[in-house]
Amino acid sequence: MRGRASTITDLGDGTVLRIGGAPAREAELMSLARAHGFPVPRVHEVRPDALVMERINGPTMGGDVARRPWRLGRHMRALADLHERLHRIPTGSGRLVHFDLHPDNVLLSPSGPVVIDWTNAHGGEAAADVALTWLILETSAGLPGRLAARRFATAVGHDLIRAGLPAAVAFRFADPNVLPAERERAGRAHI
Repeated sequence: MRGRASTITDLGDGTVLRIGGAPAREAELMSLARAHGFPVPRVHEVRPDALVMERINGPTMGGDVARRPWRLGRHMRALADLHERLHRIPTGSGRLVHFDLHPDNVLLSPSGPVVIDWTNAHGGEAAADVALTWLILETSAGLPGRLAARRFATAVGHDLIRAGLPAAVAFRFADPNVLPAERERAGRAHI
């Protein structure tokens, strides 16, 4: 499977190989999240250019909404809850933020949601993380995007999104994986 910035290969033994990103930093932040009870895949091995991680079975939250649109509200509340839980975790430079926490980076495992793709994670501001999720839903998501963005905004609060929106837009403009049309829509987004 290939994403915008990484490649995932099922190794057939209950693990996956994820090539891309900054594996050592990503593994460190995933371990921090896991130590605080946040749902992330277990990292088995860190390689110079890849991670070997636990394989999580289940559809993405985005895929589930595409098949069962009546679950949109429930999933957007769960996404808001994941943000709230994540942002309780302190780092040396703020709160732990994911900076790509959207429905296609949440796997719905039999034991609950699991957050994947920690490439952009760092210590930062919770408002910017929440605003970036809203911005992705508003401008890039394959879900019933604008409806998902509205439901997410209701779950997290419009003021929090407004507070973080300038940083989120700046991040989208600087991200080389963002398509030109998405960048243009991000520049016009407002809540």
